[in-house]
Order: sequence, then C-alpha cells, then structure tokens
Amino acid sequence: MSLFGCGTIGTEVARAFADGTINADLVRIYDRNAEKRQSVVDEFRAGDAPEPVDDFTDLFDGVDLVVEAAGQSAVDEVTVPSLESGCDVLLLSAGALAASELRQQVVRTAEREGQVVHVPSGAIAGLDAVKAAALTGDLETVSLTTTKNPAGLEGAPYLVENDIDLSALDSATTVFEGSATEAALAFPSNINVAMALSLAGIGPGGTTVRIVADPDESNNVHHIEATGGMGSIETTVRNVPSPTNPKTSYLAAVSAIEKLRTMGATVRVGT
Repeated sequence: MSLFGCGTIGTEVARAFADGTINADLVRIYDRNAEKRQSVVDEFRAGDAPEPVDDFTDLFDGVDLVVEAAGQSAVDEVTVPSLESGCDVLLLSAGALAASELRQQVVRTAEREGQVVHVPSGAIAGLDAVKAAALTGDLETVSLTTTKNPAGLEGAPYLVENDIDLSALDSATTVFEGSATEAALAFPSNINVAMALSLAGIGPGGTTVRIVADPDESNNVHHIEATGGMGSIETTVRNVPSPTNPKTSYLAAVSAIEKLRTMGATVRVGT
C-alpha cells in the first residue's frame, strides 16, 4: 500500500502500520512537505519504514491500494491516476466528490479499470442501516446535523465568503443549512461525513445538512436522521476532536484504520 498525505489522519494511519494494527506493508508515502514525510518515517523501526517519495506518481508502482489522506484538493490530483495505474483507492476526503463532474469521472474510471474506490464511515455511525434502507427503495429523507466548537470551523470558505464571525457567538447557532453537495464544498475540512452519508443513502442533492457552531461544545457531534417506509433511523456520535487538528474527529482516523485492517481479515463485520 501507499499513502498520499502525512497530516493528522495520514500520520495516525501510518502509526497503525508501524505498530502492526494493520497487518500489511506500507511501501511508500508522499506529502508535499518533506518534514511531514520524515516524521512518518520516524514512526517506524529501522528497516521497516516506507520509502518517502518526491513525486506522488511513484506511489502507484507495484502496490494494490493508495490511501488518500491529504484533503479534498488532493482527490482530483491522485484518485483517477491511481485507478488508471491499477490501484484501488481508499478515499478519506470524500467531500471532494460533491463536484459531480469529478464524481462521475472517478466512477467511470473505476468501472473501466476494474478497480474499487473505498469510502470509510469516518466519524459517523449508522451507514450500514442507511445503505440497507436505501437498497429497499423505501428511504425518503436523510439529514445530518453537525455541531462543532467554533475553533473546529474557523477558516471554512463559506464562513469567510459570508463574513460570519464565529468569535462573536455566545450560544449554539446554525451557520449553514443546505444539501450535502453544498456543505462539502462550503466546509471542505469539516464535513466529509456528509458525502459518505449521501453516497450510502439518497444522494448528495437529496441529503440535507445543518452545521451548528456551539462555543459550549467540546466535541464534534454528528446526528443523523433517516426516514422512509422501512421506519426511521437515528444516530448521534460525540467525537473527541483530534488533539492536533480540532477540525478533524479522532474517530475519522480510527475508521480508516479499521477499514484497512479488515481488508485482510477472515471475518468482516459491517462496513
């Protein structure tokens, strides 16, 4: 396997290779920042470390899977070339697929090349149930309400463009409502889970998203509601933010690790 991106989540994933949690070899790593590449190499024992490469196209040689952990801007850059090189892709920045043209290109390429794009559950629960309900054709509505401390939302394009000052908030305030497509583009560092949910259910355009900034909330909270002829589904996950990046839930990294771990498992439960 190869890893594209050595930031918060990428480093956690690499550690899982280093300590044996993921029973597979991490062959190569890439990040634009050479210091980040070296910090990942340092997680490994001498002789077991992956090769840091200067050109991300070197990731594809002789591996069957590329793990993307570099943020939405990297998805367009690495996903299609990985698939065309005969590699499956584990896509952690699924929010990039809000761009319909890119999403269609990724799907067409994967189908043509006979490869697979994996999208882990991330920091939410309930995707198995939503997928099952969607399969029955009875799923009618799916919504996600995400609540974060303002520090975890700072710098989002939507907030900057609309001149929304989160520092002035003294209580929970809804700062965005729209479709999963709109949310993923407006909050590219915060809401990859919205795209994962929409792909499991009724699609990006039909999935509604509400984002709440709450100065009294220390966790990243994701609440899902889905209704239809099959009944109703409701889940809430209160995630501890990553200690190094409050925009990312720690569970997002663990979800990716579990997905990679179970790819080689004899018994595979759920997504």
